[in-house]
Amino acid sequence: MSQRWKPTGPATLLIDDMDAAGVDIAVVFGVFGDAEDNAFVAKSAEEHPDRFIPFVNFAPSYEEVGLELVDKYLGEYKWKGVKVGHTHAVARFMYPMMEIAERHGAVVAVHSDHSIRNHPYIIGDIANSFPKVKTVILHMGGGTCFDSELLSTKMAEKNPNIYLETCYSNPYAIKQAVERIGAEKVMFGSDSANGGYGSRFEKAGDYMGLMLDAVRFADLPEEQEKLVLGNSAAKLLGVDA
Repeated sequence: MSQRWKPTGPATLLIDDMDAAGVDIAVVFGVFGDAEDNAFVAKSAEEHPDRFIPFVNFAPSYEEVGLELVDKYLGEYKWKGVKVGHTHAVARFMYPMMEIAERHGAVVAVHSDHSIRNHPYIIGDIANSFPKVKTVILHMGGGTCFDSELLSTKMAEKNPNIYLETCYSNPYAIKQAVERIGAEKVMFGSDSANGGYGSRFEKAGDYMGLMLDAVRFADLPEEQEKLVLGNSAAKLLGVDA
């Protein structure tokens, strides 16, 4: 879950990382949320249907245009979900977007961190307002604040429609989430890109491997680890594990 890219290189760069890290299939989405950005994802997913599950990127700042793109890709193209990036999770146009997602039975994945814009509490509030929409808190609020990761689990405990994604998260927080809400509600993500993070590591797959290690260091029982590393996301999205 939660592979992302900037259009800085071909989609095959992400596939190189996936192959090196042993990742078979990835949820993918753009960054900017405009028509060109989503079209790039659409083209890449069409060229590699066995490797990519596309989500339409929604940026509330695009307002009605963004809503039209969400409706188009979920309805006409039958994409399985929506990704919301670094924006206010309860911005005005989030609510009509959630209504569109509910109508199409789509998953909504929202970037989280410790800020007021994307705090897990804020995402939990909007998920509570749309209990039929399966909502993924990306990063579990993590990467900069351990307290936010733990709060993500509390939000998922209170809202059965909330799922957690692990990239940047502390192994302890991942383990606690599995214990409290079940491994079927927690899923691996890497936040990898098609060349956007190329300066960080020399070898393909190293960045993705770092995120995989966070799950492995949680020391989960084998069946739970299998769920987190792929089976839970496969079940959520209705694809073969």
